[in-house]
Amino acid sequence: MAAALWSWRLVSHNKVSYFCKRRLAQEPIPGRRTMMLQPKAAAGTSLDVPVLSIVIVSWNEWPKLQQCVTSIFSSTLPAVEVLVIDNGSADGTPDLIRSHFPSVQLYCNSRNLGASKALNSGFARARGECVLKLDADTELMPDCIDRLFEFLHQHPDVDVVGPRTFNTDGTVQETARNFPSALSGIFGRQATLTRWFPNNPISRHYLARQFLDATEPFEVAQIGGAFMLFRRRLLTEVGFLDEGYFHYWDDTDWCYRMRAAGKRLFCVPAAQIYHHEGNARGKRKRPKRIWMFHYNAYRFHTRWRTLGYWDPRSVLAGIALLGRAMMLMAYHGIATASASGTRADTKRTGALVSRDDAAG
Repeated sequence: MAAALWSWRLVSHNKVSYFCKRRLAQEPIPGRRTMMLQPKAAAGTSLDVPVLSIVIVSWNEWPKLQQCVTSIFSSTLPAVEVLVIDNGSADGTPDLIRSHFPSVQLYCNSRNLGASKALNSGFARARGECVLKLDADTELMPDCIDRLFEFLHQHPDVDVVGPRTFNTDGTVQETARNFPSALSGIFGRQATLTRWFPNNPISRHYLARQFLDATEPFEVAQIGGAFMLFRRRLLTEVGFLDEGYFHYWDDTDWCYRMRAAGKRLFCVPAAQIYHHEGNARGKRKRPKRIWMFHYNAYRFHTRWRTLGYWDPRSVLAGIALLGRAMMLMAYHGIATASASGTRADTKRTGALVSRDDAAG
């Protein structure tokens, strides 16, 4: 089986496969036909026409969103518009946005439409020459956007830039990397084997660890979707996000299509953010999230790296990903049950102590 898995890898992860180029020519991108860009304003008009459009999707995460937007307005910025697309939050996010950040353009969906669909609606409304796709659980350093804008200005041949991303604990979050291979599921960013064997060649290549201590900008195959600053023209030249990905893998799919179209993506380490990731390693994950992640991984690999769902490589990937998803759901289910039991025991013990104190 190991040999079969290995044969599924691309010759080079920095290059886009033949299947990607073929399907880009044959398949429409979901959402592209219905999304129309607004006309671009002429140069030299008033500051009401932004240079940068920042698009954020929110869903029941007001504390993180508040921190994110606060960090934006604490930054060195060009003429900017901030668009928040709320996906039916039930925690009062829309009212809180209106009261705390009245300059933010707020668009509310009646239900959770998924990240990619909500982002596409924001991209379609964006008026800036550049667009920043930003996750609500990020926190920007004050000079981050300024440094990335400067890099784009100095390198007109570069289409997408991203910052050095850090976890909440200050460790590097390896989001500027190569495209995944068949073995990335067991040697990925959060995988146990990567943690045990950090210098294994599979993880080093996938996570581009030769750039881990880089201080100068470097080119990569993909940039994590938490922060992607791109030229607005990409929306017409490459297309919008594929709305078939409700959540997860939409950014990888998009970067894959960008590379197929000859676009260049760079990470600029001097620009920095924190990503307070809800799906971080060590946090318990709900079965729905686990299933969604693995299904979309299967969809991505089948679509771009095989001949279709009945291709043996697709079948093998489906079996492997299903097995991994089931194991993770079982593990996190046991962990949740154990934590619930511990909380119940603690509550019971506290009640007994209180009763004894009262009796004494």
